[in-house]
Amino acid sequence: MHRNILFLSRYLLPNNVSVCTVRRFLNKSPGNEQMEYLKSAINTNFQDWPVLKDNILSKDGSVNENNVDAVILKTMVRNQKLDSASSFANYLKSSASVLSIGATNSILGLYYEKGKNKSLSPSEKQFILNTFIDLYNKYKVLDYSTSESLLHALCAIDEWEKALKVLDDLKLSCTPSHSAYSTLIGTLFKNNKVKEALDMINRSVSDLRPLQDYAYKEWMNYYLRKYKNKGTIIKHLDTICSHITKNCAVISMATADEMIKTYSLLGWNAEFVEVIKQSGQCMSCNKTLKCLKLSIEEFELLQKNIKDKLIIGSDMFLKTSPKELNEFLHFVDETAPYDIVLDALNIAYAVSKRSNMEKVQFLKTVVDYFNGKNKKILLLGRKHMLKWHRKTLEYLMCRTCSFFTEDMSQDDPFFITAAIMSGPHTDIVSKDLLRGHRFLLKDQTLKLLFQKWQWQHQWKVFLAGRRPIIQPPLQFTPCAQKNQDGWHLPYEKEEKTAFGEKPQVNDGVPSYDGWLCLRPKIVIK
Repeated sequence: MHRNILFLSRYLLPNNVSVCTVRRFLNKSPGNEQMEYLKSAINTNFQDWPVLKDNILSKDGSVNENNVDAVILKTMVRNQKLDSASSFANYLKSSASVLSIGATNSILGLYYEKGKNKSLSPSEKQFILNTFIDLYNKYKVLDYSTSESLLHALCAIDEWEKALKVLDDLKLSCTPSHSAYSTLIGTLFKNNKVKEALDMINRSVSDLRPLQDYAYKEWMNYYLRKYKNKGTIIKHLDTICSHITKNCAVISMATADEMIKTYSLLGWNAEFVEVIKQSGQCMSCNKTLKCLKLSIEEFELLQKNIKDKLIIGSDMFLKTSPKELNEFLHFVDETAPYDIVLDALNIAYAVSKRSNMEKVQFLKTVVDYFNGKNKKILLLGRKHMLKWHRKTLEYLMCRTCSFFTEDMSQDDPFFITAAIMSGPHTDIVSKDLLRGHRFLLKDQTLKLLFQKWQWQHQWKVFLAGRRPIIQPPLQFTPCAQKNQDGWHLPYEKEEKTAFGEKPQVNDGVPSYDGWLCLRPKIVIK
């Protein structure tokens, strides 16, 4: 209906009324009127709270008597109008005999935000403590939103023991958020509870909750407070960098800035640098990052788990038959080991908008490339590909071991399993980032082993005009690394949004120019 109105408006409306005006009118939801008024009111510091509420409720929208207090507070906090929010919170506490759970959560959220920059007043602290007691007296189990709000507010007043209780209770029903873990970890370091903080870091990592800026900042501040000798502080900061290495973590820009400031304060050269993609060489210190190969034990652990967790343990039987799966495993036993496993359909679709003839010719180019290197190749495709150009397919099948799955089967698990079961020297060729398969490996250690294996063994194929580009695996591991001089740490650069800037292909690797180089200054005597 909207489309018809827009079409008619081109011919029926006066010239001074644009189609865009009509579109804005049609897209305007009833709730916008309430929110536009609220935002306008708080921007002018309007603080006649009964009138504000009445005005909001008199307009069309989804805000009602039950949620108006929470909406006002959340909007003020979101827009950093903390003084107005504090005034409104005091109004609610003095005028309402019982606060709604939504208003209570919003006040807790306000006090958490205020506590980031200054100490809360005695009455604000008491409100948080009273709320903790009242909620646990009233409810046996707190809902997720209330638990998160309460935990953050308790951390704002350094009540870490009570926050620990809330987190433990929250863990019984769901996984706490990244912010809940990092806020509590930062609070523990802030209160010099280093053992508890390190234990909480382990819990956070096991729940797939990487550390956020506040946790890293307070971790660094703890060592700066505790030790006076610069060498001792540097030694302990290695613990933080080792954590980043162990978990293949990529720190944020804010944490990178904090590390630059901290290491510079300690007399080190600390700078943002570029690492050359082809070689892994740092453009500042000229050191080359290493390829951190899996040990024999690590590869065997990955190999042992991959078949059960990726095929038998997943929903493969929903997409293939036990017969096909057994045929494939028997085929691998008979024909492995391979040097290269090709994800044939993925490679062919590098020329996705072209004909099947061009796709199979492109696949032939890739096969010829690896045949020229005397590699034993497994070509994994789907059966509909057998309808492509017959002579070219016969050419490919004569030069490779080949297996074609049913069209409805999910071929990626076949492809990954064949490569890993083949042995530690086998490489794969695919543009797929394989993120979904890392997810199926629930254990964090296995996820990281799979990621490292993928970086070291995955070739990618691209099309530049009419010319194929066959990109070898990385020559270095894009994780935090220590050499004899210092550290290189990857960080996540802020997105560039400049008009006309070409978007970069996401190949699953941290940005190559998003690195920190931390090294001691050389004193020339």
